[in-house]
Amino acid sequence: MQENPQVLEQLANKFLTEQNYSKAYKLFKKAGNLYRKDSNHRQAALCFALAASCWSMKSGEKRFINAALSYEEAAKEAEASLDLEYASLLNKQAAINYERDREFLSLSESLYRSKECFRKFLTYLFISPHKIHSIRKTKEKKDIKTTFKRMFLLFGLTISFILWGYGERPFRTLLSGILIIFLSTFFYLGGTLIKEGVVFKAGFLEALYFSIITFTTVGYGDIAPLGTLRIIAAMEAFCGIFIMPLFIIGLTRKYLRI
Repeated sequence: MQENPQVLEQLANKFLTEQNYSKAYKLFKKAGNLYRKDSNHRQAALCFALAASCWSMKSGEKRFINAALSYEEAAKEAEASLDLEYASLLNKQAAINYERDREFLSLSESLYRSKECFRKFLTYLFISPHKIHSIRKTKEKKDIKTTFKRMFLLFGLTISFILWGYGERPFRTLLSGILIIFLSTFFYLGGTLIKEGVVFKAGFLEALYFSIITFTTVGYGDIAPLGTLRIIAAMEAFCGIFIMPLFIIGLTRKYLRI
């Protein structure tokens, strides 16, 4: 006979009030798994989150891996129920517990998912607010100042997602730089450059060379752009000023943890 998750949840809450965190943790986990099996993602998220809290209180300052894993499960269920704001918070809690156990690769993944869930939440908020189902009862602010703040935050998170995966995917920055270099190369192929006072149409290798030199802001000065290519070169150099340091910072930030 299948156990009733509601009964398990009530019993777990009883043990929680009695500060019997070990039994409460096991029962919340069991109830969460049963709720998940029934596709009740809302209750599953709450049970897994409570299980994580119980483990944190049970373990004190020892091991937090089970709390982190429970928060991760809670975040997945919250995301499945389309409470992306809560999923973001739960992933952040998982990251905190991974950091306590010095599990830095898992920490990086949890931080990435936390930011990504919040970016999706803001996207739904502006495009399809009716799809958001909040597990927690919170009063939503709808004033103009909050709206503009969220729009700015969404823009920033989207750029961060594309360029370097919120600092947790530094090789996206490298790929972005390579894409800009090759895109600029094709613009240079269609225009005219000047070298030692002679105007010429660049071949692929010359255009690629000039694009790399411009992007890295080395600027040897042996080749210069003409006409509208000056705007392309200025934009490429501007992108290079920001993208190269981002790659170095992201790579250092991620792998120095290890």
